[in-house]
Amino acid sequence: MKKELVRGLTCLAFLLALGLAGAAQAQGDGGKDWNRLGDTMEGALGLHYGKLGGNGLSFRYPLRWYLYVQAAGGIWHSEEDQKHNLGFQINYILRQDSQARLYLAAGLGYFYHREKVGTGENGQDLWSKSKDWNTGAGVGVEYLLGTRVALQGELDFVHEGDDGDVKVAPQVGIHYYW
Repeated sequence: MKKELVRGLTCLAFLLALGLAGAAQAQGDGGKDWNRLGDTMEGALGLHYGKLGGNGLSFRYPLRWYLYVQAAGGIWHSEEDQKHNLGFQINYILRQDSQARLYLAAGLGYFYHREKVGTGENGQDLWSKSKDWNTGAGVGVEYLLGTRVALQGELDFVHEGDDGDVKVAPQVGIHYYW
């Protein structure tokens, strides 16, 4: 658990450093603007966390200027705990100004968790497994921090596959656009 936390914080620190570098660059080239000519900022790489779009490394790519697809996922393993997840999401931009985007999101996420719960009578390990498919939709905002780094926040209605409940769940992400 400590190794996972350290890895996650290291990745976050790296992306924040990229954001600060982008903000410093923004002061020299006219500032941050989604709509600047000659720089389409098409794809993005970053970190994402949510019950719908996946947890971990994320990749975003435009299908059209107003329609983005995103895939995110991660693998976390220790001797007694194994987690995998993969999420796919599509974002439809409703409104975009120079620094912010308002969008609708719909997605599908697969989450797998296997955890050691004890040892049996014959010394064999006992494991608990869960596999969940989450689906849902919601609304989000993406804010351009520098010339290339954006912070994402969403509120989604998520149908959780493990118990069938529909819950409101937040999602967050930070992305570097190229």
